[in-house]
Amino acid sequence: MLIHYNQTSDILYYEILDIPLPELQGLKTLKVAFHHSTKDEVSVHSIRLPKQSTVGDVINELKTKVELSNPNADIRLLEVFYHKIYKIFPLNEKIENINDQYWTLRAEEVPEEEKNIGPQDRLIHVYHFTKDASQNHMVQNFGEPFFLALREGETLADVKERIKMKLHVPDEEFCKWNFAFISLGRPEYLQDTDIVYTRFQRRDVYGAWEQYLGLEHSDSAPKKSHQANHNRHTFEKPVKIYN
Repeated sequence: MLIHYNQTSDILYYEILDIPLPELQGLKTLKVAFHHSTKDEVSVHSIRLPKQSTVGDVINELKTKVELSNPNADIRLLEVFYHKIYKIFPLNEKIENINDQYWTLRAEEVPEEEKNIGPQDRLIHVYHFTKDASQNHMVQNFGEPFFLALREGETLADVKERIKMKLHVPDEEFCKWNFAFISLGRPEYLQDTDIVYTRFQRRDVYGAWEQYLGLEHSDSAPKKSHQANHNRHTFEKPVKIYN
């Protein structure tokens, strides 16, 4: 009889390995969700490399498995948790200590507008949110977070137009959205004439993910776990899983 967590069982489970165990113990497998820049879908890939490999090695391996907008496209690897971006992995970071059990590892092409960001421009976080009436109207994030290159002097009206084009949101839906500067969970609603750039001068936050441009609208996607709920704005993206 087998004992597991104080429970007895007469069932023994085993796994057939595709490579010798000593070799497997020297490898690290990461599950990476690649978000296509031109297609509205996500492909999930298992990347298996030696533990001493770097994020750059992961990206190079991923490039052999995915369809890019052009062969020279730059890819970045992000750490996403509960619909917030917590980290952009440096290319030289070792993969041995990267945890993909609790965090989602998301890979994506770097947009051209972010490559050409000027010295006075800012790369801000943009998250979708609703306010939960049952929890004292606390901000609840959902959907896919993203970055936006913010130009000095841009009004909210300018930023809204770029976001609408980026997310391909129909006019009749987009007109219902509200926009807010959110710092530490507190929304400050913006008007079309507000200069968004000035809101992102604050330094009194723990991390960049706690200060973001919030897009308030209804979450019409099916309710799933935070790891499975990947959508572009309110709709589910098709997910393809590769081994």
